[in-house]
Amino acid sequence: MSRVALTLKNAWIALVFQLLYIIIQFFSRDIFLEKLGDDFIGTVDTLKSILQFLNLSELGIGTAVGFTLYKPIYDKNRNAINEIVGYLGFLYKRIGVFVFGASLLLMLFFPYFFDNKSINLTTIIFLFIALLISNLLSYFFAYYTFLFKADQKSYINVTIGQSVFILRLFLQCIVLIYFEDVLLWILLELLTPFIYVFILRKKVRQTYPWLILNFKVTKVIRDKQKGLLKKIKQISFHKLGTFVSNSTDNIIIFSMVNPAMVAFVGNYQMIMNNINLLVSKLFDGTNASVGNLVAENDLKSMLKVFWEFMALRFFIAGCSTVLLYIGFDDLITLWLGEDYLLSKTILIVLIIIFFMLQVRQPIDSFKQAYGLYDDIWSPVIQSIINLSFSIIFVLKYGVLGVFLGTMISQFIIVMLWRPYYVFKYGFKINHSIYWKGFGLHLLYLALAYVIYYFISINFIMSPNASIFALFGQLLKYGVLFFLIYFSILAILSLGFKNLIARFYKLIIKKIK
Repeated sequence: MSRVALTLKNAWIALVFQLLYIIIQFFSRDIFLEKLGDDFIGTVDTLKSILQFLNLSELGIGTAVGFTLYKPIYDKNRNAINEIVGYLGFLYKRIGVFVFGASLLLMLFFPYFFDNKSINLTTIIFLFIALLISNLLSYFFAYYTFLFKADQKSYINVTIGQSVFILRLFLQCIVLIYFEDVLLWILLELLTPFIYVFILRKKVRQTYPWLILNFKVTKVIRDKQKGLLKKIKQISFHKLGTFVSNSTDNIIIFSMVNPAMVAFVGNYQMIMNNINLLVSKLFDGTNASVGNLVAENDLKSMLKVFWEFMALRFFIAGCSTVLLYIGFDDLITLWLGEDYLLSKTILIVLIIIFFMLQVRQPIDSFKQAYGLYDDIWSPVIQSIINLSFSIIFVLKYGVLGVFLGTMISQFIIVMLWRPYYVFKYGFKINHSIYWKGFGLHLLYLALAYVIYYFISINFIMSPNASIFALFGQLLKYGVLFFLIYFSILAILSLGFKNLIARFYKLIIKKIK
């Protein structure tokens, strides 16, 4: 299969499963909030954020191994693949032991951290252990997923993983509706990862029969992989920046506002995270494609693909932000009720963060493919900016302040520094090319917004009696903006023109 064909296969399979996951997640979230309460769900979200902190000990090994595998996969060097995956397992198992020990130590402080909360401490500890074991399984048994991703076969992992976790949500809903048993709900959280690992390892043996699952890592191999270990240490700092940007918000809100507010914010984050995941599934496998492209070292082809990705990301981000702004409040009201609404200002800041997350992805893909992680200072600065502003602003603006801190840190490091770094040290060309192209795409988007505004100014968003009625209205507004923005990009954006031509050729080839 060609690189493009594999990318498309990864995308459509991931998209289908993600849509199914979103549907059941929406229904299950409503049931969970009703049966378990805001405080419990807020505590669950906070515990997951704490575990993401512990996952910093993963040190970016998966990312480093991912781009290290591109070349041996391209060369079909099975010995090198066995060595790298074996070394990955060697490191992961030791890290798993460390995470387990750190978690036990952390639980000693739970009586102080969860003091005066409405949930029984024993239940909190049982829940944390269930979530912890789920994470530990990936260290000891599920690290082969990185080989699937690097080999553009991530659809295998998606099919297995999403099927199992959709089943888990369904069973948890049944347990709450018919038995109203919290401990049984937690037990399902614990058991389903074992099913996932069992099926995954069986599939690994079928797909890569030559892969040595219990590869013995000798001192010679460890010495040989010193370059990889150096790269892992660099990525560990970047993991820190990612964690602070994505995971400390809930912890700050939990400790400085209240647990229930974590659940309120979690509803908004769930919707936006699902849209992000949905979009990322469309691009599932593109990181491996970019990795193979970088391995070929053709600058002209790389830049062509880069601007195609950038134009497409702008198109998706532009269409999504319009629909999020128009329909988000109505969706929350119909889904959970007006009591769960946050302010419009918070929504706007979350939409800006969402937009930045989308348009940064082409830069991140090429940064990973080049293995550019020498700027270890940048995630440290990002973390300091994020935490400092979030804590200062939360005292003055409440929940809004937490997200303002995240937005500011993302803009300074991710939107300004990172493109400069990739163009200078990856492509090794003048970074002004990026700013010119990025600025033009911002102008195209602004032009689309203005035209859309004047066309739709007389449209009135009528009250919606159901989710389906809301989606019907959003479809109408979405199609209008889609056509306007698509036309502008098709006329003015070279990257978008090339993208259309690429898909046209692929369709013609399929027809023939």
